[in-house]
Amino acid sequence: MHFIFDIDGTICFDGRSVSPAIQDALCGLERRGHRIGFASARPYRDILPLLDERFHDGLFVGANGAMTWHRRQLTALTPLDEEALTQLFELAERHAASCLVDLEWHYHYHGDPAHPFMSMVDPGKLARPVARGEISRAVKLLVTECEDPEGLKRALERREDIRIHHHSDQQIVDITAGGVDKAGALARHGIAADEMVCFGNDSNDLSMFAVARHAVRVGDHPQLRPHAKESIARDQHVERELISAILRLGEQYAGLGH
Repeated sequence: MHFIFDIDGTICFDGRSVSPAIQDALCGLERRGHRIGFASARPYRDILPLLDERFHDGLFVGANGAMTWHRRQLTALTPLDEEALTQLFELAERHAASCLVDLEWHYHYHGDPAHPFMSMVDPGKLARPVARGEISRAVKLLVTECEDPEGLKRALERREDIRIHHHSDQQIVDITAGGVDKAGALARHGIAADEMVCFGNDSNDLSMFAVARHAVRVGDHPQLRPHAKESIARDQHVERELISAILRLGEQYAGLGH
């Protein structure tokens, strides 16, 4: 089986690390013959520093499905159309919005450098910020702050060439090319839905939950509930219960889906 994990709020609870105990449980899945992967709103550049080197040859679906990295190589990229990106910048300026643009590796940011979200950007100091004129093949534009959020929301929702991904824990929204989602990226990588167990916590995991053989909800996001086979409460016992579920499902699905 393929075990696919969202990152923030699912296996990472402080925005900076995945605990050694959880990482050991993930290795336990591999020892049982399963394959593991990660699917996040973060670009793969920002996932790598959270995990030990032993995972770096694995599968990373980043930017909500707009980029796929496997065996230390970028294998798929779905960038925003250049004209669409220009128009998104115009909308950001019109509605007084700050934004982060992730590229294949580097990033562009226009906004307050002290914004809390920026502490999760490039935690490994692997990339560099680039000027707007240096942007090429942007995979995601993320709005961090906005003086007119409702006006911006209405303007974005009228567009058919983009995909809007909402985050429930933060007052932010990110935008990719139309049709981008995690499940689509996993399918293009060759992972069949009936061979997938997924763990997630937010609406950007819905596409995976809708097709996976077994879906585990971490927390209580209402959109995931109809598709979740089980849920883990986000309380002081979340790590213990998460590891227990990983070990149990690893045993339950051992020998299946290969």
